[in-house]
Amino acid sequence: MARPQKPPELVPRQPRSVLGWSMRQLRRVSGWSAKRTAQEFGCSTSHISRVEHGHNRPSRALVQFYEDQFEGDGLLLSLFEVALHNAEQDRRRAGGHRPELRRAAQGDTSTFLDDTIPHGTVMEPGVFFEKTWRVRNSGSVAWEGRRLERQGPLTGPGLITSERFVVVPDTKPGKVATIVASLRAPSYDCSSIAYFKMVDAEGAICFPESYQLGLDVLVRVAERP
Repeated sequence: MARPQKPPELVPRQPRSVLGWSMRQLRRVSGWSAKRTAQEFGCSTSHISRVEHGHNRPSRALVQFYEDQFEGDGLLLSLFEVALHNAEQDRRRAGGHRPELRRAAQGDTSTFLDDTIPHGTVMEPGVFFEKTWRVRNSGSVAWEGRRLERQGPLTGPGLITSERFVVVPDTKPGKVATIVASLRAPSYDCSSIAYFKMVDAEGAICFPESYQLGLDVLVRVAERP
């Protein structure tokens, strides 16, 4: 689903790209060069560059290093879990084989309108909450039997907890779908993000060539003083 534009240099074709971009931004804000980061962690500068540009998947140890050194507040680990499980989720969807490339049904498009729970909303640990997205069926194909599918693990340390699927109401072309997900915040202080993609009645991803990260929710968890 179409979302407000992200920073121009970010082209998030897959979760790994967003993870790498986020790692790069935190490093730059902290004033570290890629060379210094590589030296401190014990790897090559080229590896850091490839990770930060989404070409290589980082190890958990490297992500943890960024978290500790650049104060990621758990967000990088959350993104890492999504990226780690994304390929396996695609294989399960394809019956254990490498997923086949497919095109969206002709005339099937969507437009993001708005949502609740703005990015960075502060919540208490473990609180239950609802996230609502409004998406217009801006194409010529009726949406019937569709759902949002959570990308990555459904729960875990530092992760927002959700069901695997969220119902998308049947929506005729030109009409607006209001989609509501029941979620639970992580149990300790951190930042966490969760992604959802629309799938059809057979479980195939809708809009496979666009909106690769679908709809998301990003919260900041902190105990009240």
